[in-house]
Amino acid sequence: MGKLVCPKCGAEVSVPVHCGKEMHKEGDQLVCWMGYTCGHQDIPEHCGTVMAIKE
Repeated sequence: MGKLVCPKCGAEVSVPVHCGKEMHKEGDQLVCWMGYTCGHQDIPEHCGTVMAIKE
């Protein structure tokens, strides 16, 4: 499973799941595998910066 990682401190959290699968990055959003209209959210921040996706 993919992780969201803080580029400043290295903290890791799991990538959110929607409709039974991990969400993926589209621009500055995490999007459901079924598409933006099904589900989307901002990429979380940690230490005041946007987290990066680590596969």
